[in-house]
Amino acid sequence: MRAWLSMIVLIQALAVGAALAAPPAADPTLGPWAVDGEGNAGRIHTVVPGDTLWDISASYLGTAWVWPAVWRDNEDIADPHLILPDDRIWITAGEMRKVTRESADAMIAAGREQLERAQAETEVEAILEEATREVFSAGPRIRIAERGAMGFVSTEAVQASTSIVDSPSPRQWLADNDLVYIGQGEGEVEVGDEFTLYRDAVPVYDLGGRRKLGYHVDILGWLVVREVEGDTATAEIRMSRSEIQRGDRLIPRLAPPSEVELTFTPEAAEADIVFIPEGRAHVADGDFVYLNRGSLDGLRVGSELEVYQPGGPRTERVRGTRVTTPDRSDAALVAIEVGDHTAVAYVTGSRRPIEVGDRVRALAPRIAQH
Repeated sequence: MRAWLSMIVLIQALAVGAALAAPPAADPTLGPWAVDGEGNAGRIHTVVPGDTLWDISASYLGTAWVWPAVWRDNEDIADPHLILPDDRIWITAGEMRKVTRESADAMIAAGREQLERAQAETEVEAILEEATREVFSAGPRIRIAERGAMGFVSTEAVQASTSIVDSPSPRQWLADNDLVYIGQGEGEVEVGDEFTLYRDAVPVYDLGGRRKLGYHVDILGWLVVREVEGDTATAEIRMSRSEIQRGDRLIPRLAPPSEVELTFTPEAAEADIVFIPEGRAHVADGDFVYLNRGSLDGLRVGSELEVYQPGGPRTERVRGTRVTTPDRSDAALVAIEVGDHTAVAYVTGSRRPIEVGDRVRALAPRIAQH
């Protein structure tokens, strides 16, 4: 014990003398993480000229005075107390000792492997956490009945439409898998572009006919561009709902969603039902209506809506008093396509036939009951 204390005093004296005789050394750069044979994590420090145990202890352990208490002899080292440039020192929170270069390399390799394994596990955990968050944070979804035979398109889209100009087939009426030539070519379309086929475009106006909102079209099918050459392109009819002929018109393909995630947009402006497809006077569950409000009015795809009748003052005949009745909800809708100032809504439930002129508003978030 006395020999150990004497050795400490001697080393301290030498270290202090060296510190007084030489300019202060810069803080040592922390060495790489490593793992010893027992699985303990620490760092390997490579001694550089000017290093002292005081400096190393201060940099790695936070205080210069702790090193005598944590220094350990190493029987594999000829003089474990003497540090020289290029020596390796193993450092943990409770231990400092010299190790051979071979041991240091093996410990660093083990530390790198453990770190890579931990990073991989962290990445997997992060991926699983993100996937779980997406699953549990996603709102309820609703499936939409197929609406392939009709579409609501903008005035600009109709004005920019092209048409079928001819076909290699001599037949008058064309169908699935037939090739056609369309009136757009290089610089206008590319191979793989898809187009919706329609024949007639019916203008849709706001209530009172004050402004044109767009066009309703009856969809005949769709095609895909196979080859572009000069000022025309060859396309293949991929699906036809009725006979297709030369002169039928094309717009970029309308692909309504098969399902949407429901969302609340209580800040959205109230809207009117302005059009019912197929010339019908009324619609009910599973049908579609066109609205005169869109994204610039606060609507989004998935917005939950309702058709409502406003309440108002009424006379209570027995007592002759005036009372105010609440608003009445007549139908539930979901916005499935949203333009700047227009939207297509899907009727999910109705208590009466829905018609043009009915008022629509966004639902507010429901308050939990438990």
